[in-house]
Amino acid sequence: MYFYSAIYCYLKLALLFLVVTGSMALRCYRTNKETKETVVVENENYVYCSVFPSLAGNPHLTKSSSDGLTSEELDKPFEKFFEENDNIYNMLSVCLYEKYDWPSAWNPKFHSANKKAPEVEYTLRCVCNYDLCNGPSSFSTYINELSN
Repeated sequence: MYFYSAIYCYLKLALLFLVVTGSMALRCYRTNKETKETVVVENENYVYCSVFPSLAGNPHLTKSSSDGLTSEELDKPFEKFFEENDNIYNMLSVCLYEKYDWPSAWNPKFHSANKKAPEVEYTLRCVCNYDLCNGPSSFSTYINELSN
């Protein structure tokens, strides 16, 4: 009898191990660049999820875009924000409002005379570290309500 209960206990532990290790992969929303459809992707290499929320009045970000990030794709400043997590405090998401000054990098010598210089581009990029935290529609609604 002891033999069967020990086997049963080991099987329960093995099943628990499979469930825990199987659920370690981060699930993020991913926007297909061509179709603009958003799907859920689970990837054990994802360390964060990201979203570029659409911004009211921003001609460059009229549609939200989401994806997962591996450690190789991650910009270093984001890691610093999430380093201080402990059992009491957790940083859940970080958003950066960024400016790309394309006109300062523009050199008309390398472009045809009829091509217009690019405009300065502003974008909002958010990174988070829990399952499905980068919902494109909910994030955009939240951000645009903040500005009102």
